[in-house]
Amino acid sequence: MAYVFSHRPAPGVDSTVYEEALRRFHAALASAPSKGFVSSVTYRIGDGYSDWYLVESSAALDSLNAAAISGMRTPAHDAAARMAVDGSGKLLSLDSGELPQGPGFEIRFAKPAGVSYAELYARLEPWTSRPAVSLWRRMMVLGPPPEFCMVAPSALDLPVEMRPEVVGREPI
Repeated sequence: MAYVFSHRPAPGVDSTVYEEALRRFHAALASAPSKGFVSSVTYRIGDGYSDWYLVESSAALDSLNAAAISGMRTPAHDAAARMAVDGSGKLLSLDSGELPQGPGFEIRFAKPAGVSYAELYARLEPWTSRPAVSLWRRMMVLGPPPEFCMVAPSALDLPVEMRPEVVGREPI
């Protein structure tokens, strides 16, 4: 699973300083991982950022939440949080493929009305069967739409009825 937190620097905050604060925070998380925490990384997406926190299960979120703001991680968390605005989060479950690595694209899309999940997954097979492509589904309507996010090393053209939004991402 992945907890994805989207945010951007507050007006007047230098992006270089912001990115360095984010790197320090993720390094602090990795140096003393909480139970169920796998890894985390921040991606630059347009004029904002998305932190991807990979966890073993949703049960790991309580431990991650507590760990992120406590102990040796507190100063790194607080420094980054003071510079951030417009935060929103969502919980995604890995439906297929490999975990995201490196730069690439997020293709955010919606299931067309009247299409079953089984039919949607079958229609997505030409894309999801490719190497380094992963398909993520928003859990329990937690977080903003759309419901799906495909992560791929290159931009993918999904059918227009899925209303795809293709955004580039670069790890900081």
